[in-house]
Order: sequence, then C-alpha cells, then structure tokens
Amino acid sequence: MYRERPYLKIKDSIKIITGYENVIRYIYDMSNSIKYISFEIYPGVMKSTWIRELSRKFNDWTIVDTDEFFYSTEVIENKIKPDLTDDKVFGRFSHIEFEELLDRENLSNTLFNDKTIFIGILASEIVDCELNFYIDVTRWEIQKRYKKDMNNWKSSKNLSFDEKIKRSYYFEWPAADYIKKNKLEKFDYYIDSSDEFTPNMVDISDYKKILLEFTKSPFRLVPFFAPGVWGGDWIKKQFNLDYHEVNLAWGFDGVPEENSIIAKLNNAEIEIPAQNLVFMFPKELLGIKVFGKYGSDFPIRFDFLDTMNGQNLSLQVHPDIDYAYRKFGAKYTQNESYYIFHADKNSSVYLGVKNGVQKSELVNKLKESQKTNKFDDAKFINNFPVKTHDHISIPAGTIHSSGKDTVVLEISSTPNRFTFKLWDWDRLDLNGKPRPISLHHGKNVININYDKDFVKKEFFNNIEIIEKNDEYVEEKTGLYSSEDIETRRLTFSNEIIQSTHDSVNMLNLVEGSSIVIKSLDKSFDDFRIFYGETFIIPEKIKKYILKAENNEQVKVIKAFIR
Repeated sequence: MYRERPYLKIKDSIKIITGYENVIRYIYDMSNSIKYISFEIYPGVMKSTWIRELSRKFNDWTIVDTDEFFYSTEVIENKIKPDLTDDKVFGRFSHIEFEELLDRENLSNTLFNDKTIFIGILASEIVDCELNFYIDVTRWEIQKRYKKDMNNWKSSKNLSFDEKIKRSYYFEWPAADYIKKNKLEKFDYYIDSSDEFTPNMVDISDYKKILLEFTKSPFRLVPFFAPGVWGGDWIKKQFNLDYHEVNLAWGFDGVPEENSIIAKLNNAEIEIPAQNLVFMFPKELLGIKVFGKYGSDFPIRFDFLDTMNGQNLSLQVHPDIDYAYRKFGAKYTQNESYYIFHADKNSSVYLGVKNGVQKSELVNKLKESQKTNKFDDAKFINNFPVKTHDHISIPAGTIHSSGKDTVVLEISSTPNRFTFKLWDWDRLDLNGKPRPISLHHGKNVININYDKDFVKKEFFNNIEIIEKNDEYVEEKTGLYSSEDIETRRLTFSNEIIQSTHDSVNMLNLVEGSSIVIKSLDKSFDDFRIFYGETFIIPEKIKKYILKAENNEQVKVIKAFIR
C-alpha cells in the first residue's frame, strides 16, 4: 500500500489558517494602525494571484510589486550570464544574491504612502515593515508551473522548460535558499502556497515547532514521479500510482532537495519543502558529524529508475569532486550506486569499460557517434546480468547505465544535475528532440581504470556480513571506499535494534509487505512503512527498533554517512 501523500501527525495545538479568504481576512484584522506589510515570496509563487486576492480586501491600500526596485531585466541577465554559461545543460552555482540586484538609487528616491503592501522578492527589505509574511512553494510544484508556461523571475523571454530549470538550479534557487537559511525565522508568518488555490498559514513560531517535530520522529518525504523516454511501467503498476503517463522513468522518493514534507494537524495539513527542515534544524536532523562535512545540505538520495518494458538509460558518467568544483562550483559530487529493486531474466546494467580499452579510441568513437548515430557499445562497455537485491557501487568516473527491464533503487549523494550523457542509443526524447550529449565534459572524467576486472572485484556485490544468526542478518553492501555513504542490508523476521551511526539514516523496505519503526523510549509514535517506501531517521533519535509484521521475513536497505 504505497502512499503518495505521506504525512506526520503533529500533536501540538497549532492553528492553521486555510484558504485565501480566511488568510487575508486574518491579516486584514491585524492591520489596524500598521503602515507597511511585506509578503516575501520564493521564486515560483503565483504573485499575480496574491496581488489580485489582496486587492479585494485591502482596497484602500497601495500594493507595490518589488520587481520595480530591481535593475532592468537586461542588466540582471548580463550579471548572471557568466554563471549560466552557454552550455545547454550545465552552469555554475551563482553566488549572486538578490540584494546585489536591487537598484538602490531608484529605491532611495521613492517615497511610500502609509498603508502600503510590498510583495515579491526581498519585500521585507524595502522598508521596515510591521508585519512580514513569507510565501513558499515546493520545487515540484514550481516545475509543474514551468510546464504550464510560468516564466522565471525577471526573464526577458519565455524559456524552454530545460532552460527554466537550469536558470532556477544555478541562480534563483540558491539565491532564494540563502534567504531561507538566514532570514526565514525572522518573519512573522509562514504561508504554504503549493496548492495554488488553497494557501495555508501558520505563525512562524508554530512553523518552527512543526519542523522540530520532524527531527524527533521517523518520516517520509512526499514522492513525485516523472516520465522519460526510457521509462517503464513496473512502479506505476506495483505502487498503484495515479499517473496517466505510460512510461514513468523516475520516482523521487528520497530527495530532500526536491521533495516536500506534510504535517497533519487535526483536519488541516501544511506542505513544506523538505529543504526548509534541513535549513532550520541541520544538526538535529543530520547530526554533528554530517553537518561538519556537508553543512545544511542533505547528503543522501534515494530514487527509483524504472525501465521495465522500457529502454536502456543513456551511457553516462559523473564528475569527480575536483572537476565538479572547478567547473560548476559544486561542494561535492554524485557518487552513487544501483540497488536492484526488481529484476527479471533480461535485467542488466552497463558498468565500466572492457579490459584493454584505450581512452583515446573510446572518446573518438563516442565523438563519431554524434555524426554517424552508431556506437558499438559491446566493444567498449561491459554489460552484466543482474538479479533482485544485487548492489553495484558507481563512484564518479564510472561509465554506467541501467539496462532495460530493470527497476533500480538509486542510492547516491545528493547533487543530481551532474550527469554527463555519452551515448543515448540514437533516440529522441518525449518531445521528439535529441537529448543533449555532454561528451565535452564526460571525456575529462572517464576513469579508464574502471575496467571489467576492477568493477567485478570492487563494485559488484562487494558484500561483507556484519552479523548473522537464525533470525537476523546484517550485511555491508557498499559503497566503494571513495564514497561517503555506507549501506547495510538488514534481513529479519522479528525485531531488531538499529543505531544511526552518528548520521541521519535513509532507508527503504526492499522486500516484505510492511514494517513498524518503534521508539526505545516512547519518544515517538509507532511509524508504519510499506513495501518500496523510503523513510528517514533523524540522527537525533540515535537508536530505534525495526519490527517485521506477521512474522514475515523482510529486507531493509539502510544508508548513512561514514
């Protein structure tokens, strides 16, 4: 019984105000004797909708869009252009903050009447406002809005979807997240606007209480699924997903940078980007050790890749940390692994180069393939059959791909944009266009030493038994020594006690119908997990119980930072 809208019940007496009419009436009732009110927004909030709704009640107030106090679109685009680069896919993480783009001269020459509402980016910075609201939206909702023709902030033209995501990923989201990290708790109220038609508002102190509860209990992220040209149909059928797309490729079930969390209070819910939790309580969630390595970034990612009745993924490679930092400004890179969640007789993975392959010949043939639309993968790349519960490490520099008719639970570090496609099997994407090949980057990071002999010995089912008895087996299944993540497979049919290893834990029930996570000291309520669901154990919990139900043998894959 896979759940698409998981939530955490919050017991505290917290008031959620729901709907535009109720939210705006509540604000209006507080506005007596107030001169200025600010509504600061995350890029992607439907600002025009908020201006329309506010103007109905605040009809004797002046509503000011903060966009008019920023430099022109042309000036802003010239400032961010070096970070966005001319590359179709990749840019550099920008260090430009929104404050640097304010036209201070214009602002200083503007006088504001009493009873003025400021709404937009940096609304709380225009003047000293007596009431300050922060309006937020989840990443997945932003992406859906981009597909419906919403444009980027201060963009001069209507970009393609990929261009919108690139601009957001390298500029808008880092700039907006900087405000969240450093200023969000200073606002008076937090507004969830992920449902465009039904906002939810809480006092900022209650907002912090809600997030704090997520550091005290196991929880799940709200998953989302996306189609792709190579996508399959197993996840959709197995999890009974309400998606019309035939070929669902990705299942994002454990990516805090992209996913959200839901808090349920009585009959009301509030949805919050999971990153907000990481920003607000990083030490409680991640642990001191992990915070020391990664700061307020969540370093573990679980997601599904489904090619059952689909096609191969592209042949691809990820950069090492030096290249990722030098070229893109990334703090760490995408080391990963494939846990084979489901396989049949045709399942396989592509992993590493054949013994004796010369890098120069490989790169030349990949270059030629962009003209000839042909590449002899069997000559250069290993293809290994796989079975359910195999686990393959894929450190940076390894050429790899999931073959068709395979369901992978990808376990990796979080940066998820740095995939260099080398060969895409001469096919078009769902929009009838070729997918970008990034050989100009990929050729620089291919590790030719990761050949057949090496990957079979070091990457493929490198299993070490940690503990074994009649009722319990704990196995270390990876990852490779250059990767920060360690994974353990837990096989049991009763109760076992687990430690967080001084790190946040991310886990998935990879076999069995259900388990219950229990507290040793009754500090959190029993938390049930069903087959295929990814869940998080905050480091603050330290120890917890995993209990199989109905005496069924189950398997759980667990990841933490070494």
